Amino acid sequence: MSGTKTGIFQLEKGEKKTISTLFWRSMWLLVGINWVRMQGIVVAWVLEPILRKIYKDDDQYYAALKRHSVFFNTTPQMAPFILGLAVSMEEENVKNPEGFDVESINGIKVGLMGPFAGIGDSFFVGTFRIIATGLSLGLCQQGSFLGPILFMLAFNIPAMAFRWFGGILGYKLGGSYITKATQSGLIISITKSAAIMGLIMIGVLSAQSVNFSFAIEPQIGGQVLNLQGYLDQILLGLIPISCVLGCYHMLKKKVNPIYIIIGILAVSFVFSFFGIA
Repeated sequence: MSGTKTGIFQLEKGEKKTISTLFWRSMWLLVGINWVRMQGIVVAWVLEPILRKIYKDDDQYYAALKRHSVFFNTTPQMAPFILGLAVSMEEENVKNPEGFDVESINGIKVGLMGPFAGIGDSFFVGTFRIIATGLSLGLCQQGSFLGPILFMLAFNIPAMAFRWFGGILGYKLGGSYITKATQSGLIISITKSAAIMGLIMIGVLSAQSVNFSFAIEPQIGGQVLNLQGYLDQILLGLIPISCVLGCYHMLKKKVNPIYIIIGILAVSFVFSFFGIA
């Protein structure tokens, strides 16, 4: 760069190709989604040419692909920032293999994907999509073909801009600060903080997404036992988080996820049929 200063969004030739690859391939983030790894497999595909460029050694390359094929799920518009940061960390791993902890890469990804999904869903789905709908609704009600076009432009132009500049920001910030953060020990603190935030989000999602409550109220000594009420007094959401932890334990024991899903369906049918829950 010959000592010249560049802005945060200015890219060199090689960097521009990396961000361009990240931008275009991330458009397919929801194509290969599944209930086991969500967007994880597509993330590995998105990063595949970039990782091949970073790692010349096949073993390191395949290890990186495996590293990025784990569970990942966030708002697609927010993903380029996180993936750009991950690419910077992969490059730092090559530069400083002895002093860099590769586990911190997935630690940052997992820690950021939950909070970023909350922000992204609220902004793009809950707010910006409504604004775009309001702008185009009048034309749609008049039967004008400009209505859908206006909606697509009003929603997608800022969404695409956020993808592009988010990727650059994540990549450049990572490239600028990962080295200092690693040397000072800050990266360890960030990873732990991100992991804590990720666990908090898992707890929140468990309480919101896993709907389980006991409907049965047995009578003991002439008194109706409100079983669900007592459980809520012990710990609100105790059964949902217990179900999640039970499934996690089975996954750690290498139980096939399909068997777990079938088991959940079978228990749900039995409990519903007998009016237990």
